[in-house]
Amino acid sequence: MNQPDELKECVKVFFEQYLDRREESDGGRMFAPIYVSCCRALMLQSLGELLEKMRVLSGAEEVKE
Repeated sequence: MNQPDELKECVKVFFEQYLDRREESDGGRMFAPIYVSCCRALMLQSLGELLEKMRVLSGAEEVKE
């Protein structure tokens, strides 16, 4: 596997196995136990846009709840 393909696969795994992971609490509520946070309000939108672009370019499947 060449380096760009390996990077694409790593990003895909990052979304599908980590960021998109959903679990059910003891009370029956679904939640995401792993998330990316940012305390810079002016960077929140650009971070969200970057993550979405990474998801699309990697081919990761978005979890539908």
